[in-house]
Amino acid sequence: MRRAKGKLTNFNWTLVFLAGVFQILTFVFDQFVIQYEEKLRKVNFDIITNSESRSAYLSMNNRVNEFLLAFQNTVFIVSASTFSEDKKKFYYFSNIFDQTRLMEDIINDQMVIEGLRDKKIKTTDTSSEELNQKEFSFAEYFQYLIDENHWLTGELEKDPDFVVVFTDKDGNDTESSALETTKAYVEHNNYYLQDLLDTMAELGTNASKDLDKLINESSKIENRKQLMLLFGVVFQLLSLLCLLILFRGLLIYKKSKI
Repeated sequence: MRRAKGKLTNFNWTLVFLAGVFQILTFVFDQFVIQYEEKLRKVNFDIITNSESRSAYLSMNNRVNEFLLAFQNTVFIVSASTFSEDKKKFYYFSNIFDQTRLMEDIINDQMVIEGLRDKKIKTTDTSSEELNQKEFSFAEYFQYLIDENHWLTGELEKDPDFVVVFTDKDGNDTESSALETTKAYVEHNNYYLQDLLDTMAELGTNASKDLDKLINESSKIENRKQLMLLFGVVFQLLSLLCLLILFRGLLIYKKSKI
């Protein structure tokens, strides 16, 4: 008995074509989803990094603010007090010790120093005889302040009543007692710690703005990814629907020939 030859109608060919097109579209949108997932992974990594940077800035900002307030209060109270010279030197020496430890922590915090990389401090270059103005990085200048504090500490340990002689450009000598020198160092350190505080506040604000932008970008990418995923599922279902209609038609045609 000879088998009847099956024949696909134009409608069936159209269903095959549409099933193929929908399958291709499904693949295309799946690729979009993969690309958006890669973008989302990168943005989420940037969010984590930026969040850690902001936390580091805020933490260091709070710490510097607390120490700076204590240092400034010490200068104000001790200057207006009737404490003996030795007691005043003790309070200022304690501040020098705390300031040095704080600045060492600052320059050892790589995340903070990285954020301060493009920020500069313009001040007098004491290493040159002309005392010209020079730009220093925060890490470089704070290391200089630390070295100066160590020198002062060493001088105080050797002779609590040492005298420093300064020579100005005109060749005139000026003497400064240990108390005056120590107080001047504390106030000098406070000035640059205040500069650091202002800069850290600016960095924290910028980090918060960048974090908001990254979160919004992450949300947009996630929404687009979900949309592409939805389109992929829709086209996959349409492809299956076309094949279902095709097979149903073929089965009906086969039964009608039996």
